[in-house]
Amino acid sequence: MRTLNKVGLFLSTVLIISVFTAQDANAQRRGGGRGLSGDMAIGLGISTVSAGQDDLNGAIDDAINTGANIKTLGSAWEFYANWSYRFSGTMYAFVFRPSYFMQSTDGSGGTAGSYDYKLTGYTVFPIFRLYPLENSFIKFYMQTGLGYGSLSGSISAGAKNLDFKGSAFGAMGGIGVDFCFTDSHCLTVEGNLRYMPIERNLTTGGNCSAGDIPGISQCGGSSEVERNNSDLKTTTSGVQGLIGYTMNF
Repeated sequence: MRTLNKVGLFLSTVLIISVFTAQDANAQRRGGGRGLSGDMAIGLGISTVSAGQDDLNGAIDDAINTGANIKTLGSAWEFYANWSYRFSGTMYAFVFRPSYFMQSTDGSGGTAGSYDYKLTGYTVFPIFRLYPLENSFIKFYMQTGLGYGSLSGSISAGAKNLDFKGSAFGAMGGIGVDFCFTDSHCLTVEGNLRYMPIERNLTTGGNCSAGDIPGISQCGGSSEVERNNSDLKTTTSGVQGLIGYTMNF
């Protein structure tokens, strides 16, 4: 709920800024300018994603019920880079964005003595972007894209461990703003909603069998990983808050 409140505050701020800059933005488009020149840009940044790992958190709850001192998985961290191209004389742009995803928790106690849960992976998104309002300092945009993501998971419970992996296609959409302090250097702030559930994960390694890890009912060989006799699901879905640096050239 706290994450959603922050995103709502961010969206409201962007909309207020957009209203007050609309007149200047229209003048900028009529007179031309750097934003319509077909420039390319590169960017780097960091984001948080409210990726709710319900199945893994259910397994963690099972470990907690044995006396383990461990917290469930919270929001994930994600690092991104992107390359973008603004089509000359238009408000349209294409963005290519790969990112690296990280989410983990660990603890001790319980029947196994120690626990470690970790997810790492990547996403790749081609994104279509529209700049409806802009001036020399603020460039407001809306965007949407279709992409692909893959997550590798690792669980250890004492001497037992499990490695697994899954992948899926997904979609995202959101709004953002570039605060450009010079023609070349901008601070980027975004709020996005991403949908990319991974419904099926396969074992890639480990030394466990059913019941060795709390909440995991199947984990041997190269079979599907299961929790309570159903496929273990992971996800990169969620509300994403992003901040980064963009350089136009």
